[in-house]
Amino acid sequence: MALAIDLVILLLLAGTLGYAFLVDRRVRALMSALRTLEPVVGQFSAAVDRSESSIKSMQIDTPVFTTARRGKEPRLTRPGTPTVAAAASGAASSTENAQTDRVAPELPPGMARVNGKADLVRGFFETVRSRDA
Repeated sequence: MALAIDLVILLLLAGTLGYAFLVDRRVRALMSALRTLEPVVGQFSAAVDRSESSIKSMQIDTPVFTTARRGKEPRLTRPGTPTVAAAASGAASSTENAQTDRVAPELPPGMARVNGKADLVRGFFETVRSRDA
């Protein structure tokens, strides 16, 4: 009976070692793919940061529509919404606070806004390199 238990334990250990070998090969393949993608991911991250800064500068530099421009727009026909004339009369007072009226959209649960994505990506690859060494 003890011999049968020892054989079962040996078979389970052999199976565990075989599975660990397969997982190790897959992880090494994944890490080599990540190494080849590192420059592309870094460039993409830098491009995202540049586009975010461009959008922010465009939002700051873009003037709010004037009342003359709003006068040329068609009238709204939905019930319960203010007309264009009413919106135009309030546009002069709202131009000063146009930048402060914008509110960042809420993120879904479990998500967080990340600033400095390039540093985050660079840190990930540095962590990967330190684990390989």
